Amino acid sequence: MTPRSSQKSPQYPPGPHVGNLVKHKIYVTSPGYDDIGAVLTSMRISFEPFRGEFDCAILFLNCGTSDHVDSGELANFVEGGGCLYASDHADLLVSAAFPGLFKFDGHVGRPAQILAEVLDPELREIIGNQITLTFDAGAWAILRDCAGEPILTEVMAAGPSRRPLMVFVEHERGSIFYTCFHNRAQATEHERRLLQLLILKQIGTTSHVSLEQAGRSVGIKVAEIKKEFRIR
Repeated sequence: MTPRSSQKSPQYPPGPHVGNLVKHKIYVTSPGYDDIGAVLTSMRISFEPFRGEFDCAILFLNCGTSDHVDSGELANFVEGGGCLYASDHADLLVSAAFPGLFKFDGHVGRPAQILAEVLDPELREIIGNQITLTFDAGAWAILRDCAGEPILTEVMAAGPSRRPLMVFVEHERGSIFYTCFHNRAQATEHERRLLQLLILKQIGTTSHVSLEQAGRSVGIKVAEIKKEFRIR
């Protein structure tokens, strides 16, 4: 198992375009082993640091965040209609808040480049049928199964296994996006684009619009991203 090095940094301030998503208040926990706030900022989407309150539409839960997030309140947030994004080591909190919805096999993932199959129709139309993801650190959380829909699954060279890497779960009135893969300094341009598209997917889910419409709402041309993936 490869040890992780902490990548903690100060909380990001609200994003630069406060007016872009007025109807959707977004909270983001402090960075840990990843920093989804940096991805939001790259998309010019406004957000606020998580301070223990759940009066938002979307909550992004960073892997390894130092923030205290109450599992009971987190469950109430989603059940009441909130949208949660959680990554990697947030599996422990997700399991506590939503028992039975996810089946994890511990923090035993190894550094590797993993070929992933794209199952979500909207994403597949943009990025193609497969994408290679780089897991540059060990001890990432293994997701064995969930009570929802896989977005990306691992393509195993030695067999037909389709272990989920990103999933979407509807729960009560809300929804959960969980990903074993997350933002890191060494991410390729295609990997960064994938995370941006996943964020647009969440905005679309919360707003009940398509991913492309969600992109337009924040000034992102999904057609241009599609061109980037077609040029390989």
